[in-house]
Amino acid sequence: MDEVARRALRDIRKCVAANRVTVLAHFVERMDLRGLFWTDVVDVIESPEDVRDGGPEEFGRPKWIIAGTTTDGLKVEIVCVIDRDKSRNAAVFVTIYWQD
Repeated sequence: MDEVARRALRDIRKCVAANRVTVLAHFVERMDLRGLFWTDVVDVIESPEDVRDGGPEEFGRPKWIIAGTTTDGLKVEIVCVIDRDKSRNAAVFVTIYWQD
């Protein structure tokens, strides 16, 4: 993980800790389909195996892919967008899926 990815992960963690998150309906649907819970998401964010730049999303915001293993041993990837404004950041959780 490079320095830019470490900063992005730090920003995402801060957003989660401050409850500055938006969880899209698609993300919730994918969690439900896979039998995952928010605690699984937090586990992966706290101990990721990889964080990589996903390029800008459709509105130009930075998109990050966080890969890791849940406490149940399931390998997943989380797509998260960092929404920046003048005062603070917010994390937008887009989707979650099984890691290849």
